[in-house]
Amino acid sequence: MARQRLTLATTVTTLFLHRTAMPDSSSSQVSDALTSITPLIATLAQARKQQQMTQAELASQAGLSRMTVQRLESNGLDPRLSTLHEMARVLGYVLLAVPQGAENRVQQALQQHRTAETAPL
Repeated sequence: MARQRLTLATTVTTLFLHRTAMPDSSSSQVSDALTSITPLIATLAQARKQQQMTQAELASQAGLSRMTVQRLESNGLDPRLSTLHEMARVLGYVLLAVPQGAENRVQQALQQHRTAETAPL
């Protein structure tokens, strides 16, 4: 199975998907920034469903509780990086930390890779 790559940027305390601005310490901005992880979790949930895997099966293979997976998918839990890493690994994904200034170049390289993979021989 070909591995798919998710690009993300990191701050010291929080993981973000396609994040460009760093939050300051105000609670509303940090809270808003935390919701930006939703696309990453939605991608993992979609991959789980496409593979016809239950939350319990994913949890078992990732070393998590079913409740953790359920709470993550329902946005009831702020995930740890290690939790996302294990879920992604089980689903055949790789989490990739990309410096914010390099995100566009990485996106272009991934698009070229996807195009090359689907091009007829």
